[in-house]
Amino acid sequence: MNSNFNVPQQSRPEAAREMDSLQRDRFELLSAYIDGEVTAAERITVQEWLAREPEMQRLYARLLKIRGGFHKLPVPSTEISTQEIVGRVFGRINRRRIKYATLWGGAAIAAVFVGAFSGIFPGSQFALQQAKVTPPAATTEPLMIAVNRPVIEIPKAAVSSSDKFGQPQTESGKVNKNDIN
Repeated sequence: MNSNFNVPQQSRPEAAREMDSLQRDRFELLSAYIDGEVTAAERITVQEWLAREPEMQRLYARLLKIRGGFHKLPVPSTEISTQEIVGRVFGRINRRRIKYATLWGGAAIAAVFVGAFSGIFPGSQFALQQAKVTPPAATTEPLMIAVNRPVIEIPKAAVSSSDKFGQPQTESGKVNKNDIN
């Protein structure tokens, strides 16, 4: 391996994992550098690697070659135009709307028929029954309105403990007769 990694003396599996992780980080940073997605400090670090390390130079050349290959790949032409695809998509949406509208319309018509037939055939279990309302008997006594006195005498309640009802009390605990209305 490259001596620039300065891996501390550890067990072999741990050192290998740390080496792989460091190489992946360097690869990702180099890839980001090629894509123009690095900060100024990262750009300087990658440029130093490319100036000093032949392995990084080879990796950089391979990544540029791969990137150039992707840009040279032919774009497959579509057999169907964009307008036709859009038309098909909206056609499917419209068909679904019509399908659901027909379904709901049919259900509504069926409900109307069930309601109509249940009212026509009184012997069926769905027949509606009308409530029989008897008109109230005509009253002959006149309406009485009480203005100054109640029509029915209201009995007076017995006087109970005054502190329960929040009436004023004197220091002795008794209610003044003048304070009661």
